[in-house]
Amino acid sequence: MTSIVRGGLVLLGVLSGLSLAPMAKSDEAVLQEVTVTAQKRTENLQDTPISIVALGAADLQQKGITNVADLANYVPDLHIMPFGSASTTLEVFIRGVGQVDSQVTEDSPVAIYLNGVYVARPVGLATDQADIERIEVLRGPQGTLYGRNTTGGAINIITGTPQAQLGASELVSFGNFGAVRSQSMLNVPVTDTFAVRASLDWSKRDGWVTNTGVGADWSSYDQLTGRFNMQWKPNDAVTVDYGYDRGKNVYTSDLYQLTIPSPAFSYLPAQPNRLSSTTLAAPYQPSNDLISGHTLTVSIDTAIGELKSISAYRETYSDEYQDFSANTTVTIYRNDPIIVDQHQISQELQLVGSTNSKIFDYIGGVYYFTEKAGSNDTDRIDLYDVVEQSDVTATNTTYAAYGQLTWHPTAASPWSLTAGARYTKDERKAENFTTAPGSTSYDNFSPSGIVSYKLSEDANLYAKVTDGYKAGGFNWREGNFDNPFGPEKITTYELGWKTEWLQRRLRWNNAVFYSNYKDIQLDILVPNQPNPTLTETENAGKARVAGVETELDFAVTEAVRLQLNYAYLYNDITEVAGDDASLYHLPAAPKNSVNAAVSWDIAKLPFGTINAKADYSWRSESFTAARYVIDGGSTVPSYSIADAYLSLDGDNWVGKGTHGHVSLWVRNLADAQYLTDPFGSFSGLHAIKTTNYGTPRTFGVDFGVKF
Repeated sequence: MTSIVRGGLVLLGVLSGLSLAPMAKSDEAVLQEVTVTAQKRTENLQDTPISIVALGAADLQQKGITNVADLANYVPDLHIMPFGSASTTLEVFIRGVGQVDSQVTEDSPVAIYLNGVYVARPVGLATDQADIERIEVLRGPQGTLYGRNTTGGAINIITGTPQAQLGASELVSFGNFGAVRSQSMLNVPVTDTFAVRASLDWSKRDGWVTNTGVGADWSSYDQLTGRFNMQWKPNDAVTVDYGYDRGKNVYTSDLYQLTIPSPAFSYLPAQPNRLSSTTLAAPYQPSNDLISGHTLTVSIDTAIGELKSISAYRETYSDEYQDFSANTTVTIYRNDPIIVDQHQISQELQLVGSTNSKIFDYIGGVYYFTEKAGSNDTDRIDLYDVVEQSDVTATNTTYAAYGQLTWHPTAASPWSLTAGARYTKDERKAENFTTAPGSTSYDNFSPSGIVSYKLSEDANLYAKVTDGYKAGGFNWREGNFDNPFGPEKITTYELGWKTEWLQRRLRWNNAVFYSNYKDIQLDILVPNQPNPTLTETENAGKARVAGVETELDFAVTEAVRLQLNYAYLYNDITEVAGDDASLYHLPAAPKNSVNAAVSWDIAKLPFGTINAKADYSWRSESFTAARYVIDGGSTVPSYSIADAYLSLDGDNWVGKGTHGHVSLWVRNLADAQYLTDPFGSFSGLHAIKTTNYGTPRTFGVDFGVKF
């Protein structure tokens, strides 16, 4: 890692000479400023000492990103897998830190935030969100400002807010597999101080694996999501925002295929390639998600800064079905069904401000969160004519206080020093109505420190150390709650720079990090159990994680733009209690990941601009399980995906002040067959490897207009 840092600093010095040398601009090309709210205040991405990727509304629309799952192939060091039982429940990993199971009694180490509200359950994350304005992916622990369950990082989803001008938009999309999408938005200023904004998103697609037997096709969906926002500004100092969102998704999960049968089931045919049609012995059933939430945000500008209150209530309901049999003749194992029902309440108070002298910037807050979640699981082990049923209820409560103070020696000083800390108290309870209930609690203090130096108006350097913490809990698959597992913790050391060159035509951001990861919560098979899917969770592991994340964005001319993002990730699990650590690796942690894009304004015509764009992503080999699985049972081979777009954008198409858009698009242009969730079914008894596949080539056309 030392050589990487040294080489990067040498290159930084060389390029700094270029930034100072006069160079003629090409067609007035310049990169636009990107604003983020990752540190609870609006600021330039280039001034934020965080490894962060921000995608704005234009990028989201072009790439077809409408939910968390769609981010999977666009952000290096972000890896997203569907949970086996439900393709809309996601396993999210950042820098190799994530979770391979989904239980109401434990949490993901990557936190999801919707308009500042923590979303506790990964259920339904693949369901669309209407009217997304921006998504920010924060890589690395965010222990101070975001607190619990951010040992891996955080994903912020920010939606549109009511504006003072009357406006509307409509986007209609048609694609193969019968895909149809409609995205509508209406913004109305009711008075000078009160405005409303409503959006509706409907999308439908047939399954891309045809069920030739009884039941629904695989990978289909029919979803309707809506959002209603109100904003009231009684005076210049006070803003009140209320938002309500609701989404329903009726879908079928992805098909699992029998990639490598076990010796005991060698008579079943292997399915080594992605299928377009098949059937199963049991009729396949649809699943559905229903999510909704209310958020009330009150912001008051005071003499000491902005005081903000964020109050929220959210509900999640999911009814999931999955058949892991992966053959046409014998039913092996099914989730029939898994029902998750959860509701949560959260309250946060923030104060964000600066002293009049600009010597100090400060952020402080207190936080409360509570949820009650139930999971009713029916596992049908048809092979043995066994039905395993569980009815689990979890109650989780969190209290926290946090603060961050930044000191500038003078208002014009290039140096700044930041210290932050968060104290968290977690209380967890669980019961299954057959054994004694369990309860446990944890305290955590997570400090952070940052040193920043502004080398020039176009170059910022930073060094930081941050602690992250993920709450402990229970593994209900153990069958009892007398063995809670403790928190896992991570300390990350990071060196980074945010720079712009060539009169802001070239942007180069880079982060180099090293992490000590300890008390890792590992899922281990429970011995002597009739159901080989049962696991217990122990704080059994220690690991070292290191890597580099670099992002280049180059406006070659006013018409041509190039982007290249690369991440290198090294992980070494150094200790596993009771087992051989050399058999372990962090799941969903490809050593190399690349994203590249080229955009070209081919022609500027009287009625609009024709643009062509191509995206490319590549991921090296990774694994879906922490422990080695024989014959590559959990291996995801390296794969690449390319997308292509051709668009026409222009003004005044349907009246003065309007903007029109037409786009032809192809995603997964080469029809790559890539795996998403391979595993050894029934611990290898049924299959050495069974897997589902990512979406094949899709193509279509978008028509959009904004008023």
